[in-house]
Amino acid sequence: MKKSPSAWIHSTSIRRSSLLKLSLLALLSSLVGLRVVRAEGSVGAPTDLVVSAKLVEIPTKFPPDDLYDYAYVMRYQVIGGAMDGQFILVAHYKPRQPRAKIADAMKAHVGGKLRSFKTGDTHKLQLSSNLKSIWKGALVDEFAATDRKSIRYWALSVDPA
Repeated sequence: MKKSPSAWIHSTSIRRSSLLKLSLLALLSSLVGLRVVRAEGSVGAPTDLVVSAKLVEIPTKFPPDDLYDYAYVMRYQVIGGAMDGQFILVAHYKPRQPRAKIADAMKAHVGGKLRSFKTGDTHKLQLSSNLKSIWKGALVDEFAATDRKSIRYWALSVDPA
């Protein structure tokens, strides 16, 4: 049985409406799970947060800095606070360079006193969950093959703890 044009338009708009509702529901449910404690201690939308965390995994050697600009994802375990014990993935811009020596266009988004990254060290991290709005370049993420759901935080500042 062939549908009339008005019935077809009506069923199409119902499908679009249902898809939109499902998308909004998924977005809202994910936002509820992403509530983050800000540095000031208030609870709100995921923006910046400060944590102390142990660097537990640097999956491969860092690429040379002279090939291209990149950010490299490492795994940390949070120590203390509301996220105590949780594992997080953190992207660092050009990890071969001391944070204070970053002098290019990313200087506004990279800071701290850390000189080098070593597994087992504890860092005080200021993080942003808005990685994609801060970094548009190459992202070396060895965890992407096994973990596509976890947030990749951008390290705004890294200090030894």
